[in-house]
Amino acid sequence: MPIAKLSRSEVYYEDSGAGEPLVFAAGLGRNHLSWSMVTPQFTNEWRCITFDSRGTGQSSRPPGPYTIDALADEAVELLSSLGIDSATWVGVSAGASLLQSLAARHPSRVKRMALISAFPRYTAVQDAWLDASLAGRRAGLDPLTSFLSAAPWVFTPRLLSDHAGLVRFAKASLGDPFPITLESFELHAQAVRTFDSRPLLPQITAPALVLTGAEDVLTPIEQAIEIAGAIPGATLHILPRGGHSMLAEYPEDVLRVVRRFLRPRP
Repeated sequence: MPIAKLSRSEVYYEDSGAGEPLVFAAGLGRNHLSWSMVTPQFTNEWRCITFDSRGTGQSSRPPGPYTIDALADEAVELLSSLGIDSATWVGVSAGASLLQSLAARHPSRVKRMALISAFPRYTAVQDAWLDASLAGRRAGLDPLTSFLSAAPWVFTPRLLSDHAGLVRFAKASLGDPFPITLESFELHAQAVRTFDSRPLLPQITAPALVLTGAEDVLTPIEQAIEIAGAIPGATLHILPRGGHSMLAEYPEDVLRVVRRFLRPRP
């Protein structure tokens, strides 16, 4: 089992393919398995690296508090342990927060990055959404009910109106053999809700794609516009369809834009 023994944690990772390194950072509470349908589409020309941040998946669970900056530092330390100086990065939601911190504070480690469904800091609505998620977990809500109660925030009416299809999708998504514990989720939730990238964004020098969906109600377009406007030279792309989980619901649309950005034509 590939485990990197870092200074403050042990991080599980997977490394496949060949070529320039391409590292994927998962969303809140998720682990490397959230990229299982994505990396096979890149391994023919990239060395794809996925990992479990501390407290998720098969990585160790050191005591808190956790911060986005600390998670970003561990991602850099993982890179060093693999003998990689710099990489191209793709991050979703909280994973995109990690990349905002990483790119500003470790600029030499980022060649270019794609920020998907990103936010610069939590709003009052996002805080309330997270409070509701935490309350359900603390009350012992079963995973399927919890998934379906959160679905209107992350999926589009196309999927939400197909009840049988939504349940099938939910059950498939809940097949993670290494779900995050309540304690670890609380630590990651606190890291996300206290992070504010706005002072860091003007310091980012790497080419950045800020990609969002027009139907995203959890991280609305305004947040993507704010991030892209603050990062010098960033590219903003708004897909005409797709919500916060557009990578799961419309993977072809998302990956088409990401591929074009990662391999720009001369």
